[in-house]
Amino acid sequence: MRGQLTIVGQGLAGTCLAWRLWSRDKSFRLLHLGEGQSASAISAGLLTPVTGRSLNPSWRLSEFLGEARAFYRKVEDALGEKFFHEIPILRLFSGVEERRLYERKREAVKPWTEAFLEAEDCPCQAPHGGVVWKGGGRLDTRRFLEASGIFFRDSGLLETEEVDLVQAWEAKEPTVMCTGAAGLGAGPFKFLPERRAKGEILTVRIPGQPEDRVLSRNGWMIPLGEGLFRVGSTYSWEDLTDAGTSSGRLQIESLVRSFTDLSFETVEHVAGVRPIIRQSRPVIGSHPDNENLLIFNGLGSKGVLYAPGVAERLAAYLCEKVEIEEDLNIEALVE
Repeated sequence: MRGQLTIVGQGLAGTCLAWRLWSRDKSFRLLHLGEGQSASAISAGLLTPVTGRSLNPSWRLSEFLGEARAFYRKVEDALGEKFFHEIPILRLFSGVEERRLYERKREAVKPWTEAFLEAEDCPCQAPHGGVVWKGGGRLDTRRFLEASGIFFRDSGLLETEEVDLVQAWEAKEPTVMCTGAAGLGAGPFKFLPERRAKGEILTVRIPGQPEDRVLSRNGWMIPLGEGLFRVGSTYSWEDLTDAGTSSGRLQIESLVRSFTDLSFETVEHVAGVRPIIRQSRPVIGSHPDNENLLIFNGLGSKGVLYAPGVAERLAAYLCEKVEIEEDLNIEALVE
């Protein structure tokens, strides 16, 4: 591919790709779309090694977790600011069946288990106990994107520009669409098997609440410091706007009460749409009808874990012509 490379979208995918290209001295321009609220910008930034009701370790966890940690450390060194915070995650069992499931999967999740807790050892009401996952953490996503944007703008690489996502198929020079949910369901990549989901998150202030770990049970509560916590998240498959709802707020406030008896104050309520493709795995590669038009999408709720490693693979494809792995390649989804 010849010509200047353009990255469309300065969310987590676009920003990680920009850093990977910058480290290679590759010429590019990064377009910040400006309007709207991306899922990356409002993300809680949680990295959880074992997730979901099935208690499965995340896909290719060992590989991508190591790459993510190394990547965030390098960016922190470049910017002189800390963004990624390692923190234990306490998964409180929601019922007897979930505890039994953990017992059956104990060996499979052993590499990610720091401790098993009985009910009396848990910091809040948890009659079935819980497990502490190690290897987790929190990315201050909003600040990571802001600081990276300032760096690239000062370097003359970032521009704010409106882009017609539907007409992007006309790209004559290499263009990577890192447009999240806005780039799915319509436009040149509408053929992808996507299922977007809206999520709402609250930031609450809870004076006196311990801040030494993330609490997780039918949702999560993440300590941010100074008595602040991010709590969420809802899932809505119908309403795909970025507007918060009263029902979403009530649901998350109920979640807060399940984690603590202390009084709290809601200081922020945000919503965004997760870009989900196939089995919540990222997708990269060229459009089947235009090799100059590429995509990096589908990070879903696991962008903090996958974005750095997938960005590295896309950068290697763009710069060194390294073949994209089949389980990431968009070609596997083209009928």
